[in-house]
Amino acid sequence: MVDPDGEHPARIEFDEPLSDPAELQPLMMQLVGKARRVSGEDGTTSIEREVTELTGTRTFLTRVLAVSDVHPHLRMVTLGGVDLVTFSPLGPDTFLYVLLPPPSRTDLTIDQSFAWSQVPDMAEDERPVGAYYTLRAWRPDRCEVDILMVLHGDTGPASAWAARAQPGDPVALWGPRTAYEPPAATDSMLLIADETGLPALANILALVPDDMPVVAVVEVDGPDRLELRPTPATTIHWLNRRGAPAGTTTLIADLVRTLDLPGERTYVWGGGESRALTAVRRHVRDQLGRPRDAVSLVAYWRHATSPADD
Repeated sequence: MVDPDGEHPARIEFDEPLSDPAELQPLMMQLVGKARRVSGEDGTTSIEREVTELTGTRTFLTRVLAVSDVHPHLRMVTLGGVDLVTFSPLGPDTFLYVLLPPPSRTDLTIDQSFAWSQVPDMAEDERPVGAYYTLRAWRPDRCEVDILMVLHGDTGPASAWAARAQPGDPVALWGPRTAYEPPAATDSMLLIADETGLPALANILALVPDDMPVVAVVEVDGPDRLELRPTPATTIHWLNRRGAPAGTTTLIADLVRTLDLPGERTYVWGGGESRALTAVRRHVRDQLGRPRDAVSLVAYWRHATSPADD
């Protein structure tokens, strides 16, 4: 909550438990309506503005063109189709929701008119599954995109699908979206990622000026790395989990706490597990004093033991 005295954390329970991510926006809108009735205030809230923005987000129908393994736990999936002729990335961390056929089916149950508001009314066996993934490459002349998908067994529908993906498989892409917005005065960067955020970090490093000081902190397991563009002003810290499951270590936050920011107006970007990035956010905002617009740490996923409050 925000009032003349500043920001105040608050916890408001939904009227019913959340069983599917697709239900989040309708439930949020219900809370907004309740708050408006109680307060009597006009205007729009941030969630209403976000929902309005997302309403205009498109759905592109594609098919798998090729599949290749970057390393045993990272698969490159190339998607293409005439729908992508009007697609355009938003930034180096452009991400899309990869919409897949429901479990036990091979056909898509949605088309270009898909909107998340439709999902609660769909039959369970008709609801698409999927997850957000970063755009690794875009070839507009061929209407093709490359997406890197982390493989972690059948613990998630997207990982299970990626492990078996074959050319010709139908896929829908909902997006694009972006969270990378460095202020104009940015003089340096601190970039943070685990395997899920590594493709976006690689894209960002490919675009930053050669003379901009950059510190990158990346957690992986053993040799599961992605080739990054080195510059004379870039320092990369590779952290090795040494077999520990993803999302169970404190390696990233522990190292960040020992670092000095590389400049006076450092932009902090990160993509990875929710709890790890929450710890980093608290440090760079509370201890290092970076303003809100200079910090963009996006929870790409949440480990099962990570507190829901994250």
